[in-house]
Amino acid sequence: MILEYRVPAQFAAMILITLLALRKGGGPEKASGAVILIMFVVGYFYHLLFDEGIVLGSVDLFHAVLDGLVAIALVIIALYANRIYPLCLAGLQLIALSAHLVREMIDAMSPVAYAILFILPSYFQLMALAMGLWAHRQRLRRYGPYKDWRTSPARTAGPI
Repeated sequence: MILEYRVPAQFAAMILITLLALRKGGGPEKASGAVILIMFVVGYFYHLLFDEGIVLGSVDLFHAVLDGLVAIALVIIALYANRIYPLCLAGLQLIALSAHLVREMIDAMSPVAYAILFILPSYFQLMALAMGLWAHRQRLRRYGPYKDWRTSPARTAGPI
């Protein structure tokens, strides 16, 4: 019963969270919200126009390409954002992207496992964006304005 409303509920949550990020967020929230919104809208119109369901028996090429482009955008945002949560967004997107690669390499992969690995991260991305927006608003309230972006990508302290 609850799975019946999964897609509309996720779409409503995505609209609400991304619009809040675009309205109330700083640069990283707006950029991340825009990327997530574009990902959902492009996927929605693709399925609306071509009336194709999600392919689970083999690699879903459309979603693999879309996930790859979104991963590139979110990794760039994560490298330059003066926030921690974009790293979570990028990491979750890399999980979704890796699901397509694993599906291509392993024929015995369960369609259910494939679906979980490339669909489930989007739910966690919405939660991470919502929590990141909340943390940003709290920090603004407590400390005032602060830099949205780093001038160079984040680096490690030294050799790992």
